[in-house]
Amino acid sequence: MLRDLDLEKLVVASRQRLTQEFADKYANLRERVRRVPIEEARRIAEEFSCPLEIAMMAHLIYMDGIQSLRQSIALLSAELQRRALIGEDIPNIPGNIMEFAITEGRWIEYVYGTFARDLELKVRDLANLESTLDEESATVEKAISVITARTKLAEGFIVPVLQAWLKEHLKSTSQEVLLYFGPPVTKWKHETVKGKLLHLRRRNQALFRKLRAILSTASESATVDTSITRLDSLVEDMDKPLSGMAVKSIAHLILHMSPRPTGRGDRSRYVQVGAATTRGNKTEPDMASPFDFLERDVRLTRRRVGEEQSKFLMERIDRVIRVLKFQGDPIQDIVKTCLSELTDRLGLENISLDEQYESVEQALADVGFREYDTEAVKLVFDFVNTYYLSE
Repeated sequence: MLRDLDLEKLVVASRQRLTQEFADKYANLRERVRRVPIEEARRIAEEFSCPLEIAMMAHLIYMDGIQSLRQSIALLSAELQRRALIGEDIPNIPGNIMEFAITEGRWIEYVYGTFARDLELKVRDLANLESTLDEESATVEKAISVITARTKLAEGFIVPVLQAWLKEHLKSTSQEVLLYFGPPVTKWKHETVKGKLLHLRRRNQALFRKLRAILSTASESATVDTSITRLDSLVEDMDKPLSGMAVKSIAHLILHMSPRPTGRGDRSRYVQVGAATTRGNKTEPDMASPFDFLERDVRLTRRRVGEEQSKFLMERIDRVIRVLKFQGDPIQDIVKTCLSELTDRLGLENISLDEQYESVEQALADVGFREYDTEAVKLVFDFVNTYYLSE
């Protein structure tokens, strides 16, 4: 069983990591937002009818592959509107709006990026432990292992993040926390999360009652008594209205709604709530670089046909090239690297990369500067279409 002292150490370590990461992210966004092309930002602001500063931050979030422009602006605008409703308006001054956009953009990038990804990785080991609870021989030791693992994740990893979010989002309720963190964790839409919260809460309580039933078979033990008290407290708090639940209970509910990798044989009726994993119900290698995503999407392209196939592939290639371009790579090098990476990752044979590179240089030299991006996408698309899809 996890001791309170050990849990406190986990919480302190999590807070320190979060503080440092947020400081770095804030500095990074503040520096990069200055380099956003002003004409592009104005176009976005006009298209979505939002302040220029919001458009600039949405552009960064989009370029980082975190969210679409529309969704980024929706998230930033929703918080602007919420603050206005609670009497904490952001002054309609460019400097104030920019400060808000950077601070809130930092949260969007963290929650939809780092947090969701880290939680997904951490949940994998927990899923293996939880799967043992469906066995007829589920023991007290197994139950305590599950409780310990869930406590580490919920109270040692998630709670510090929620506390930091609540501190910066004044007058937010527990339900608003769940609706903010739910979509990036589950990959469900906001409305879907809202509609399933009560069901998820009941499933979470059912799991805790299952654990309590297993523990109640044990002989007298301080560890067991402490675990039962912890479970009873959580179940009782989850009976409250969603807007009045304690942060600890919210964290456990967020952990519970996190999809489990069903490819490992997890069939627990207590933890499987119908959420699909982010990778087609498979536990696959983690994707870190843009080329990991490019490889995945190129392989997925074969599942489509005709115009849908071409549209899907062009969109995915365009996204990767934009990310690489924003990282500062020359467009010519980007295309060459894409061809090289795809050749290696897809196991393509009988291809002279030197000849491909010459073709890339010639093709880009024949078009104007404004057409570089379009031509780059076309070059990679033609390469994939010729050497992979046409096989």
